[in-house]
Amino acid sequence: MTQFPPAVLGMAEIHEAIAATRPDQECLIFRDKRFTWADVTDRTRRLANYLVSQGLGCRTERGSLANWESGQDHLAIYLHNGNEYLEAMLGAWKARVAPFNVNYRYVAEELRYLLTDSRATAIVVHSRFTPLLAEVRAALPDLRVIIQVPDSSDEPLMPGAVWYEDALARSSADKPAAGYSGDDLYILYTGGTTGMPKGVLWRNADAVVECFGGNKTATNLDEHVAAAPGGLRSLPCPPFMHGAAHWIAMRTWLSGGTIIVQSVPERLDPDDIWGLVEREKVNFLLIVGDAFARPLLDGLAGSSHDLSGLLNILSGGAPLSAHLKEEFLGHMP
Repeated sequence: MTQFPPAVLGMAEIHEAIAATRPDQECLIFRDKRFTWADVTDRTRRLANYLVSQGLGCRTERGSLANWESGQDHLAIYLHNGNEYLEAMLGAWKARVAPFNVNYRYVAEELRYLLTDSRATAIVVHSRFTPLLAEVRAALPDLRVIIQVPDSSDEPLMPGAVWYEDALARSSADKPAAGYSGDDLYILYTGGTTGMPKGVLWRNADAVVECFGGNKTATNLDEHVAAAPGGLRSLPCPPFMHGAAHWIAMRTWLSGGTIIVQSVPERLDPDDIWGLVEREKVNFLLIVGDAFARPLLDGLAGSSHDLSGLLNILSGGAPLSAHLKEEFLGHMP
């Protein structure tokens, strides 16, 4: 059996090392926002420094804890897909805060349970979800930092919250003084389909290689950078609140590639997806079984989308029928 060296480097330090080699290349695209690797470094450091300014971070190092314990503050990410979702994950790690996913389809009691069970001390939330958050706010004494992302709902700023871009603007782009640690946690909550949601704890450095597809043999930053040739342009269609979607996003970054986010994240819009595949020369598409495949294929019927750049379609999380695979192959160059 092949023995790999222990993983020691987390997503924050690897991302910045790759960014230093391609600062002006595209890193993250959402609607009319095109962020370079340098932009994402700047923005995620600013978010990290805002979280630190609010007293959040790591209180107890992993070496002093049992495997099932956390010595960090936890950031809930209660968002539709967008640049802010991935920035929140990366920025949290740069603040030594553990990010975790929130299912935005939860009703009030499910949301209250999740935010209580996770001991969330901070949350990044789209405006459209703030009325539900307000319903359970009084039952969440640990939640003290609320960062709100505006959307088409035009909901006003929650009492005690700060707008996302304002938090970034008032914060430094310097590397946070606490530094980055591969021992810090990545937390993934299950959906609750087999009981109440459960939070799974990973060392960030372990998640890099076991979840996000990072280089298993790398022992230093130079080796991680060498394994990031660039060129991958991925569009993960599922919500980032599901592990598969943000795993592929992180894998794209670890390869030095570019993440494209759908312009209509609230629902599956075939015209939006195929239009992005064509315009942005997407070469990797993530879907979830027949539920995604059928409407996407229907969206190709009679269309003239140029899919010549699309090399891979990956389906996970649900079965993909053989006849739908054949239909996709018929549209692929």
